[in-house]
Amino acid sequence: MPKKAAYDVALSLRRRIEKGEWRLTRRLPNERELATEYGVARNTIRAAIAAIVKDGALSRQVGRGTFLVEDHRLEARNLLDRLVGASPMDMMAVRAIFEPRAAALAATQASVGELEAIAEAHAAAANALEAEAFERWDAELHQRIFAATRNDLLCGLHELFRLIRNQDLWKDIKRRSFTLARRARYCEEHEALVSALLRRDGARASQAMLIHLRTVEANLTTVPSHGLEDPAMNSEAE
Repeated sequence: MPKKAAYDVALSLRRRIEKGEWRLTRRLPNERELATEYGVARNTIRAAIAAIVKDGALSRQVGRGTFLVEDHRLEARNLLDRLVGASPMDMMAVRAIFEPRAAALAATQASVGELEAIAEAHAAAANALEAEAFERWDAELHQRIFAATRNDLLCGLHELFRLIRNQDLWKDIKRRSFTLARRARYCEEHEALVSALLRRDGARASQAMLIHLRTVEANLTTVPSHGLEDPAMNSEAE
């Protein structure tokens, strides 16, 4: 029984550590407090903590107490787990902060070849015959703009955005909000953005990106009343 109790306590403590319960203080309650909380003997708490210390997640400091071992990789994973569940509106608010700045940087930092690659992605999106192909080239356009900033941190943030937008919730929202008319609007806004980039006009590129993101945000919150096979949509696309 004591071994089982120590195992159960260790399992509980690991879960609490993973949830970040002592993330700010980095110090666990003392053995007496934990024993009272769990309703077990202090030697059971001591055995549970020893098991976690052996795994490397905790360290004991004589005369001071038991502390979390800093593991930035674990913290990064926990942070990513939380961010992946970000709401679409939170995501769009953050994109409105970073992406216009990325567009402005790309206008001044990109090489001729990188600007041509951005224009090629826009052309491929505009010429795509299916929604899936358009989405792929749309994402590639934004990725190439970030790459052209020559800023690794911005590129990393964009990669995080991409991971979040690849979740099923995002895919479902984009599928339900997609129409040919909206796609045409996106292409027009992309055209203004790419034109500003090719002119190396950072201010206009930033403005064009913000206008585009506002359109995307509005469309994400407004589900169209008609489907993809609506005749009016097809005739409009023609």
